[in-house]
Amino acid sequence: MNEIPQEEEGKNYFRLIFLNLLISTFIIISYIYIAEAFESISTNFVENQEFTIRFGITLLIFTFLSVLAGSIHGLVDGFIAELLYQITYYHEIYFEWCLIVAILGFLVGLYKYKPLKYHEGIKVYNTFLVLVINSFIITGIIIIFQIFFYPGQFTTETVILNYGFKFFFQALMSIVFVVPILLVLYDKIFATDEKHLYYMFLTHHPISASDHTFYLKFGRTKVYFCSRCSGVILGGLSSLFLTYLLERIFQVEFSGEIALILIIILPIPCIVDWGTQRLLLRKSSTESRLFTGFILGSALHFMSFTYNYYFFTVLILIIYFSVFGILIYYGHKKEMKLLREEDYSYLSKDEVE
Repeated sequence: MNEIPQEEEGKNYFRLIFLNLLISTFIIISYIYIAEAFESISTNFVENQEFTIRFGITLLIFTFLSVLAGSIHGLVDGFIAELLYQITYYHEIYFEWCLIVAILGFLVGLYKYKPLKYHEGIKVYNTFLVLVINSFIITGIIIIFQIFFYPGQFTTETVILNYGFKFFFQALMSIVFVVPILLVLYDKIFATDEKHLYYMFLTHHPISASDHTFYLKFGRTKVYFCSRCSGVILGGLSSLFLTYLLERIFQVEFSGEIALILIIILPIPCIVDWGTQRLLLRKSSTESRLFTGFILGSALHFMSFTYNYYFFTVLILIIYFSVFGILIYYGHKKEMKLLREEDYSYLSKDEVE
């Protein structure tokens, strides 16, 4: 594989912001969808005050992602994800559990994953110890919060057994032994060797045009994607998630009329950005490709709400695809003209010589 050009220093700030937003979005969406299928971290305590032990899938995935992402993401994303889940499914807020999930994410994230870290057996053992200690700490916090937020509702013995010990034994089953194994596997797969995975079906551009791509790093493995297509996928998924939450919270369906207006307006920036680049009038940036791709992805999602306006939706698609085809045609003609001018200039030089 050819060497891939390094990213410019000036884009590091943008990349840092974008990646952190991407990580937060991924953790929050993952938490809510997994919790919908397997219950939230708080569900076993909010809906059942008796002593029961369950294998917490959501607890496992959230802990694993917090170790990979770090303490700040564990703190902020955990709080937001639990809060959104409660609003969506409980239709009320248990603030103490938002704090508990946030503190859990912060504590486990302090022992953040680093490439090749789990190639050493002692680091695996240390992770096990950290998770045991954190489970003790969260158990104590749960007991304190239950006594503080609900004074006199249960006896201290009941709170310790039905809340504290219930969480601790659930943590033993779900994260203390399983998370270190997952981290070892992740480290073996993605960090054993430094790899650049650059495939045309993901990037749509040769390596010579790698400035049109964006990479995600897993351990020491960089996977490259087309910047605009990445934006489209992220925009579509984010819009799907937000409309899903709004429909669940307010029990209403997204308006077809508003969706029709959005699919008319939202693709325009992408057409302008891509079209002016295709006509060789300017060169778009990674930032503009991601942004315009994001809002185009949102427009594609909103098309699913325009089924009552099928004719207008088809008409809009025909118009935009026609504009797309025209831009390709004139962009190709302009490229050919420039190539002929370059060939002519070379021939003229040879004649002079």
